[in-house]
Amino acid sequence: MKRLAVIDGKSIFYRGYYAMPNLSLADGTPTGGVYGFASIAIELIKKLQPDYVAVAWDKKSTNIRKRREIYPEYKAGRKPAPDDFYAQIPILYELLEAFGWPLYELDDYEADDIMGAFAKQATERGIETCLLTSDLDALQLVGPLTKVYAIKNGLSNLEEFDIPYFENKYGISVHQFLDLKSLKGDSSDNLPGVPGVGEKTAIQLLQQYKDLDNIYRHVDEIKPAVSKKLIAGKELAYMSKEVGRIWVDAPVELDWAVASIDDIDLNKVAAILQRLEFHSLTRRLPKHMQQVSDD
Repeated sequence: MKRLAVIDGKSIFYRGYYAMPNLSLADGTPTGGVYGFASIAIELIKKLQPDYVAVAWDKKSTNIRKRREIYPEYKAGRKPAPDDFYAQIPILYELLEAFGWPLYELDDYEADDIMGAFAKQATERGIETCLLTSDLDALQLVGPLTKVYAIKNGLSNLEEFDIPYFENKYGISVHQFLDLKSLKGDSSDNLPGVPGVGEKTAIQLLQQYKDLDNIYRHVDEIKPAVSKKLIAGKELAYMSKEVGRIWVDAPVELDWAVASIDDIDLNKVAAILQRLEFHSLTRRLPKHMQQVSDD
C-alpha cells in the first residue's frame, strides 16, 4: 500500500525553534527552527518510507479568520512569535523546495483542516496517511487508513496513534474525540467547552451516552451537579464542537505528482544542509539521499 506523510509545518517548526533556541550561523542568522524541522522530518522519512510528502501550513493572520467569525475569542491570548522565528521561514521554504515537498496554506483554514482534507483524499484512493504534528486536535482524523504521529517532547519522542492505541489510551472511540473536546474545552485554543466539566467527567458521559447529542437528550437523568453545568453550558459545548471540528472539506487538492518523493534535488539538499552547517543531519539522511553528498 502506498503511503502519504503530511507534516504540520508550523507546529513542527515551533518545536524545533524552541528546542534549539540558540542555534545560528557565524553571521548570526538563526537556524534552530529549520534544524528542528529538518531533524524531525528526516526521522519521519526514515521511519515511514512514504511515497508522497506534503507540508500543511498555518497562513499568517488569516488562517483562523473563519473560526473567529464563530467565536471571536478563539486562540485569544497567544503571543506572536519573535522576529527571529519568521526570519527563518524563507530558509525553510528553500529546504522544502529542495526536498520537493509542496507546502499548502489557505485563507480561513488551518493546517489541521488541510491535513484532514489530504487524509480524506488519500483514503478515497486507498492510500495510507501518516500525519506528523504536535497538536492533538489531529486525533479526530485517526482512521483505518490514517495514523497520527504526535511529538510529545523534544525532537524525537513520537507517539503513534492508530485506532486501537487511541481507544486503549482514552477509553472512548475516535469518533467521540471531538465531543470530548466539546465538553472539556481546550485551553490551548481558548475553547471553553462546558465550564466545570473536566476530562474524567466528559469521558464517563461519553462512555454512557455515546455522543454530545445523546448526552443532552438524557440530561435530566444525569446527577444534578453535572446536569446543571451541562444545561448552562450547552451553547458553549456546541460552539466548541463546531470551532474545534477539523474541516476536511477545505478547498484544497493534493497534487500527487508534485508530492511524490521522487521529486527531490539531492544536490540542492546537500548544499543547503552544508551551508547551514547541519553536518549531523547530512549524516542522518536516508542512504538514497546521501549519494550526492558522499561523493
